[in-house]
Amino acid sequence: MKDPEQLLDIQQAAQFLHVSETSLRRWTNSGRLACLRVGGKRERRFRRADLVAFMEHQPVSQKHQALPQNPHRSDSPDRTQAVIAGIPVTHGTHLCAVYGNDAGRSRLAAAFLADGFRPGNGCYLLASPEPLSQILSQLETGRGSLQPDIDSGQLVLPTYHGSAREQCDYWERTLGAATRAGAVSLRVAGDMAACLDAGMSLEEVTEYESRYDRTVADRFPVVTLCMYDIRRFESLEVVEALKSHKDMFRYPSERLFA
Repeated sequence: MKDPEQLLDIQQAAQFLHVSETSLRRWTNSGRLACLRVGGKRERRFRRADLVAFMEHQPVSQKHQALPQNPHRSDSPDRTQAVIAGIPVTHGTHLCAVYGNDAGRSRLAAAFLADGFRPGNGCYLLASPEPLSQILSQLETGRGSLQPDIDSGQLVLPTYHGSAREQCDYWERTLGAATRAGAVSLRVAGDMAACLDAGMSLEEVTEYESRYDRTVADRFPVVTLCMYDIRRFESLEVVEALKSHKDMFRYPSERLFA
């Protein structure tokens, strides 16, 4: 995204949110959406950061959502969105990404997590030690040390368990605790090669993905990115992973391949 402090006029803001200018006027008049008034005519100006925050707390059932609603997720009125790299994504979305080199892995993970360090948000990053260090370095580029985010619990760096059941039990406990503590939007980025390093078999990795989708993804306000290394997984295994992540076909492909 561009500078979050950049000011947009009402036409630009309406295009950013995919709504009418009339809706913006109504929301600012009612106090739902913050705006600044400038000049003698008191024209409205909108900060990008305020627009992003507003999108994150809107029900996806509204007609002005930027992406089509996920057909196999709940469409209850309280289903909200995370905004990832400027794109509203429905909570419960479970994405698959594929990379062929270390730099690609770092780029995918950093782009997914970069704007998730805000109040009410929580980020989880799972990778083996060396890839984890590379991803953190990529995240720190241009924003400084992540240590305050780690210390505050805004960024959590867990390790994979050795079985699908244990890992999903961990997510149910952890994401449940986060939401009870007030988190409204969570994102999980996992390097699936780290599952193999933790002792999972290929069959366990497949079972983990299926179990996670059934028991975790749709129960919490979370968006998940599972990254597959084509150097560690055979082509047919990658194809099966892509097929089991139906949500990825609703997300820009350039964000999922590196």
